[in-house]
Amino acid sequence: MASSASSDADRLRIAIALTALKFKPANQSCASYVLQLRSVFPPSTPAAPTKDGSWKTHALALEKDLAGLKEKYEAEQIKTLLAPAAPASDSAPNNSQLVKRKPKKKAAEKRLDVPPHADLETVLEDLHNRPDFASLPTSDSLFSSFSAFQQFTSALSSSDVPVAAAQRSLLLSTTIRALTSLANVLHPILRSPEINVASQISTLKTLAALVHHLVSSSLPFLLRKPKHGTNQPATVSSLLNKLLDALVTSIFNPIVESFLPLSSRYLACLFTTTPSKSLPTDLRSDVLHLFQSAFSPLISAPSAYEVNLRATVALTALRELENLFPPRRTDNARLPQTDDDRVSTLVRKDALWYLCTVLHVLFAPPTDFSKSASTVGAVAERQIVDVFSRIANRCRKCQNIASKNATALKDACNIPDRVDEEMPSAGPPNNLDLDIIDEVGYQMILGVMERYWRWTGEVQQDRVM
Repeated sequence: MASSASSDADRLRIAIALTALKFKPANQSCASYVLQLRSVFPPSTPAAPTKDGSWKTHALALEKDLAGLKEKYEAEQIKTLLAPAAPASDSAPNNSQLVKRKPKKKAAEKRLDVPPHADLETVLEDLHNRPDFASLPTSDSLFSSFSAFQQFTSALSSSDVPVAAAQRSLLLSTTIRALTSLANVLHPILRSPEINVASQISTLKTLAALVHHLVSSSLPFLLRKPKHGTNQPATVSSLLNKLLDALVTSIFNPIVESFLPLSSRYLACLFTTTPSKSLPTDLRSDVLHLFQSAFSPLISAPSAYEVNLRATVALTALRELENLFPPRRTDNARLPQTDDDRVSTLVRKDALWYLCTVLHVLFAPPTDFSKSASTVGAVAERQIVDVFSRIANRCRKCQNIASKNATALKDACNIPDRVDEEMPSAGPPNNLDLDIIDEVGYQMILGVMERYWRWTGEVQQDRVM
């Protein structure tokens, strides 16, 4: 029978079981020994050692256990690396040591100025005392990760010994872990359908203070020149790239992608047909403040890394900006708008304003225009220009063939306009698609485009003025 046919794997298991049965202990029964063999040898259909039998659940559990073990291991590393500095601070140096250290002036330069930790302790204490935040499942991870980060950076800032490569790697890992725990608190707020929770505003303000302290405290150590004999450019490049990648994936991109959903949820609740007892909570300004708090310390980074970061986040913001506009219609007639259409128009206007504000922050003109023009990547610059061109073309109505031919003929013949006609005012074109964008929104897009050209150094500030 086909059902009784055994595979080669089954025959192999039976042969192994019979061979193992020969070595059964004399004081153990066959039934108990068979049960022991069954626990040792898996069944013919492998299943994960979880309740649901899913290997995905088992893999996620192993990853969680590995992350916990790595955190404990790094905590022990922090204690080990900082242990030699503790006795030195307790014992006072003698006079001979003071005389030897007096002529050395470079020792004072090795001490790095980092933001004070007293404010961080106050912020964490206030956050811990809030019952709404303490009940979150990710609160313990946030407190433990920032506590380890604070302990490590405090010891590094108070030590005159140069930061070793192992300490820099450990600092980066501690920073990324604290950044991940902060993102685990931020992401549910950005995706939460509940918009009447006023405590989310205070949580966002606290997260803004934490991420600013996190980046501004770790960046000076990561940018510091390593000891002699190490590959300095490769070391700094690797550390900065990992930190910037973590910031982009966990903070910047989720914030940029949240303005449209936040605007939609807020305005839909504000203009709902059913009356509500409480007004919705607008989180967008606090989310924008969090973005600025995370980005402002990165201005001290080297120009190449800063420019690449700006271009990367700007591409995400431009794609979100492009996705605000629906596909182009061949019919230029104005469409009748329902109440939902009017709310969607307001959502698009608000999201447009916040995205343009983000782009204004990213395209802040530097003091040296030639440096910015030389450091912008050709691929990123071409992509940014292409998205700008598509957005500008989408804001205009679709011209028919007759108008296109008339415009082309006029340009070819170079026919001048009537002298007695007034010059057109500088503003939006006459073929602006008002179903998509109004004049104010179009001017904001033009302002962002001008800001970009100044940032790349193509247009000098003094030439425009």
